[in-house]
Formats: sequence, structure tokens, C-alpha cells
Amino acid sequence: MDVLVLSTASDGRVVLPALDLLPHTVHTAPPAVAAFLSATACDVVLVDGRTQPRAAAQLATLLAATDRGIPVVAVVDEAALDAVVAGAFDQLLLTTAGPAEADARLRLSQRHRAPAESDRVDDAVVLRVGPFELDQHAYTITIGTEPLPLTHHEFEVFRALLAHAGRPLSRERLLGALGGPDASPRAIDCHVRALRSKLGPHRTSIRTVRGLGYLAVTA
Repeated sequence: MDVLVLSTASDGRVVLPALDLLPHTVHTAPPAVAAFLSATACDVVLVDGRTQPRAAAQLATLLAATDRGIPVVAVVDEAALDAVVAGAFDQLLLTTAGPAEADARLRLSQRHRAPAESDRVDDAVVLRVGPFELDQHAYTITIGTEPLPLTHHEFEVFRALLAHAGRPLSRERLLGALGGPDASPRAIDCHVRALRSKLGPHRTSIRTVRGLGYLAVTA
């Protein structure tokens, strides 16, 4: 099993000492969505909540918003359990957990996370929605044969909307697609305005859903 530990520690095994006694491959990255998105492929993510449990819970919510279907496990001290209960975690692990318990919870987290419909959509290399064609390998979105001149953030927002066409996505969830917790959700409004201006006569393909966010229409 490939385990990604999101922590400020240089070695993720410090976060959960039981990992030293398990045969899993451990990678370590900073506690940020961008680091998660750019990290090597993994089977489960451990979020270090030992010193800042509330920040860990917030990070877990953003990780869930990326909709990649990778289970998220919190590692906390016993005194911090109450602070992370509200986080989007699949499992909780105490730092003092032994190898058997740690291994069991890591494997249970994978069983409990059922593949989402959106995960299957994202597997498609080429996705067609209305007049748009999204080519994930070429990193382009075209109308007919003309590629849209999109910035990186505009592309990621539109890609998320197209992958979930017909379903509204919140600003927070779209922010997670950008890979950064530092920007305000209101930044999404700016990206959507820029997108609509570039879509010309197809600007109504991105619809505002009051109280919910934005959606890409399917026709």
C-alpha cells in the first residue's frame, strides 16, 4: 500500500510510528491541497493532526472536494479527538496505535470509500459536453476545432464543471480543484466571469445556481 502523509515533518513515519513496522511505502508532502495533487499516486492519505487538529479537519474537507476517491485518515493525539470529529475523514488513528490497529484502519478506509460516479467520469481521456470537448491528455477544451485560450485556473474550474455536467458544484469544491486552500472561494466568481467572457455565444453553458454554486449545462 502506498501511503501519503501530509505533514510539516520531514519523515511521515514520525507522525505514525507504527508505519515503521508495516510493509507500506510511505511518502511525505506538505499539508496542502496543491502538494496532494502534485504528489505521487497513493492508496490512502494520512493528515497530521497532532498539533493543529482543526487545520487538519479543514484540509481534509478540501481534499474531499478534489473528488479523487482517495481515503483520508487523520492521525491525532487522544486529547485532540473532539477537534477533528467534524472533518471529512474516513478513519481516525491515534499516534499511539500499534501496527495491527494502524494496518486494519488503513485497509478499512479503502473499503469504506466506494468509487464515486465522478471518479469514473474523470477516467475518460476525452469528454464531450454540449459543444465542448475536453481532452485531458492534451490539456485543452475546444469548441468545434478551436481551443479555448484558458489560463491554468480557468481550465481547472471548467474541467471540474464539465466532469460534473448537470450537477452544481459549490465554490469551495471548485476551489479544491485549483489545489490551494489560501484563495478565497470568491476567487471562483472571478474565474467564472473570465470563462464566460471567453465562451462568447456559449456563455450560458455555465449557469449560476443560487445558494449552491455553478453548473455546466449538458446541452
